[in-house]
Amino acid sequence: MILRIAPQLVGDFVSTVPVEPVTSFAPAFRGWITRERSTPGHLGQPHHASPEKGETLFQVFADDVAAMIERVIAWDGHSWNS
Repeated sequence: MILRIAPQLVGDFVSTVPVEPVTSFAPAFRGWITRERSTPGHLGQPHHASPEKGETLFQVFADDVAAMIERVIAWDGHSWNS
């Protein structure tokens, strides 16, 4: 997403090598930063990134945030399952 939103913040992602996570993320008992998960500070295959993929991720994220806000507005004050 950052490649689409603020490309000036993105370093050289094209020449990165893939980094697969070697340890499980479960159970998720605390937050983490990517540098804790890999030496170069990234996971996966960032060399496949593009502004278009970032736009898609941003749109999906924005739609989900909007849906959550709409759900909060419609909340009856008792149960999230109604």
